[in-house]
Amino acid sequence: MKKAVVLLGHGSIRESANVEVRAMGAMMQAQLPELDIRGSFVEVAEPALENVIEQLVHEQVERIVIVPMFLTRGNHLSNGIPRILDAMKEKYPNVKIDLTQHLGADPLLAEIIKNRLREAGVE
Repeated sequence: MKKAVVLLGHGSIRESANVEVRAMGAMMQAQLPELDIRGSFVEVAEPALENVIEQLVHEQVERIVIVPMFLTRGNHLSNGIPRILDAMKEKYPNVKIDLTQHLGADPLLAEIIKNRLREAGVE
C-alpha cells in the first residue's frame, strides 16, 4: 500500500512563517525516508490541503495521514479540517484518509519549552 504523510500548518501571508512547516517536512522526510512526506496549509498559503490530497490521489497513494501542526484545538481542527476531509473522503472513497491528534499539550513539547527557557537563561 502506497502511503503519504501531510504535515498541516495554518498558513500565513508571510512566507517566512510557512517555511517552518516546509522545514519540518524536510526533517521528517530525512528521518522517515520510506514515507512520502509533504507540507500543506489550511488557508492563505500554498499548497492547500485539498490540492495536496488530490495530487497524492493522482499519484495513486492509497493511504494519507494528516498531521496537524497546531498547539490547540481551535475552529480549524474542530470544524474546517474535518469538513475538508469529509469532502475528500467522499470524492475519493478508495483512499484511506486519517487525521492524527494535533500537537497539543504533550510532555515532549514541555521539554522543548524547558529548553527554550534554558536558552533564555531561566532555569
